[in-house]
Amino acid sequence: METDTKLFQIESPNGTIRGNFVSCGADSPIVLMACGHNGFYHFGMFPTILKIFAEHGISSLSFNYTHCGISDEGDYFDDLEKYKANCRRLEVEDLTFVAKEIMTNSLFHKPKQLFLLGHSMGGFSAMFATQSIQKSGIKLSGIILLNSLRTLNTKTLEIMQEWEANGVYFKPNMRTKQHLPQGSEFLAETLASETTWNMQKVVEALTIPCFVAHAVDDEAVPFEHGRTIFFWVYKNNSQNAFLPIPHAGHTLNTTHPMKRSSPELQFFCDQVIDWIQNL
Repeated sequence: METDTKLFQIESPNGTIRGNFVSCGADSPIVLMACGHNGFYHFGMFPTILKIFAEHGISSLSFNYTHCGISDEGDYFDDLEKYKANCRRLEVEDLTFVAKEIMTNSLFHKPKQLFLLGHSMGGFSAMFATQSIQKSGIKLSGIILLNSLRTLNTKTLEIMQEWEANGVYFKPNMRTKQHLPQGSEFLAETLASETTWNMQKVVEALTIPCFVAHAVDDEAVPFEHGRTIFFWVYKNNSQNAFLPIPHAGHTLNTTHPMKRSSPELQFFCDQVIDWIQNL
């Protein structure tokens, strides 16, 4: 299938958004991908997911959040002030902005169907973004959650006490060998996990189809997160689906830089494609 791949840069109220759009032509479905907390549009498996989707006539788009901390096309966090300021509110705003751009900007095409796909923390942000996107008048055809968090409240008591005392918590990143600052608004959101940022309430109110996939051996976000999310949502729509992915970790047995695909990544993509095509 003939595709058109383009890198793009657009300015939003929150700052610059860079990304990659793979188009399969007018009226094809578009999957808008939400990266995880330390992800970026060309991280590891994401370009491969876009490529596999395109092979089946599904357009897709991945992008960097305005405050992801990466200011160029690299993979090193070089803007730690922005990274420190990042939070779920900003990510939801960025996702909503990009969804609006998809519907109105000539860089893209108005899709036959629009889906969100969130990985890890991106699943959490994407779920909250369903509300603001639909309130803006945009119809969503479904949401796909891959190894998504069910709550922001995952830190130990000791970490939370340190975070509250200092207003910042420095989390080590094994890939870049940096200590990345988690800031005060992210802290406030975490403390509001049972109220303002309670994912269960949003999931239980969801009416659009929801596809929940989770790696059984996820080392970063335990499998129980995905199973719980599906328990919250499974009665809401007859087209909801749950996909356990056996023998797979948080990035479905792929790495960054991407050295090879994996059967687990292909399995996930095949199941999502089948689900989209049968809606």
